[in-house]
Amino acid sequence: MMLLLRFLGKHSAIILAAGVVVAFFLPELDTYLMPAFPVLVSALLGIAFLRVDFKPVISQLKKPKLLLSVLGAMFILSPIVMMGIVLVTSPPPEIALALMMFACAPPLASTTNIALMIGMDSAICLNVTVVGALLLPFIAPPILTLSAGFEIDLDAWTIFIKLVYIVGGALIVSSILRYFLGVDRIRRHGVVFDGITTILLLAFLMAVMGPGSAVLIKEPIVAVGVCLIALVANFGTNIVFAFVAEFLHSGKFKKPEKMPASIGLLAGNRNFALMVPALPEDVFAGVVVFLAFYQVPIYLTPLLERWIFKEFRKNPTMQSE
Repeated sequence: MMLLLRFLGKHSAIILAAGVVVAFFLPELDTYLMPAFPVLVSALLGIAFLRVDFKPVISQLKKPKLLLSVLGAMFILSPIVMMGIVLVTSPPPEIALALMMFACAPPLASTTNIALMIGMDSAICLNVTVVGALLLPFIAPPILTLSAGFEIDLDAWTIFIKLVYIVGGALIVSSILRYFLGVDRIRRHGVVFDGITTILLLAFLMAVMGPGSAVLIKEPIVAVGVCLIALVANFGTNIVFAFVAEFLHSGKFKKPEKMPASIGLLAGNRNFALMVPALPEDVFAGVVVFLAFYQVPIYLTPLLERWIFKEFRKNPTMQSE
């Protein structure tokens, strides 16, 4: 088992990219895996809690200027810009709603894990992910109802409680494991935890890909169009945030350093799946299709950014910058 996990960890980027293709041909798996969706999200966040050095995390919380700046850009500036893009381009209603959900969503729970795989700043990723997830129930409903043109009935308190369970459960279990395993052992077996993360990410992918597979078979042109929109939303947001952050950091438009690149990673990979179950039935199907194709850029991200920012991965152990 350890050999398998090491193999998956060493080749995680390629395996995850290939998993996107394979998942389209196994749509029936979503029937079995979708009920485990909250557990998968919590497990991914738990692995991140387990591996991250909490000293720089706590240090960032004591000096929250960077954290507040990133959250403000993601929850205020991003929805405003996306609203303008939606008004100008006039996409189908379900796609417009999905884009607005993307623009006001927190980062994926797996973003910290991806940051660890690539060698980016996992502390800022973890902080923005956790705080952003807790803020989501209060921020997303008014933004969506005011900007997307839908009367969306979102129970903010229920979503908030579910997110507390997911984040709290991940924190408690990871703290127990961290106590018994020890920080040194976790550092030494970083590749093994990459392998566990790869398995969890593949399971998540199989859970949400079913609706996309159906559209790909019946309406391939529509599928390609939705996939292109998802690619532009993810990679475009990632690139813009990374270069703007680098300019604000260094005063130059150049290849982003670790922190600006990490901010781009956060901005492009959003967890709007948290809001999907609360949607009205008449728009649910269209948004789920976008969610399925949105997995394509997410699972290509580790492969591409590992290559683009290969200098970040000089030390494959626990990141603590």
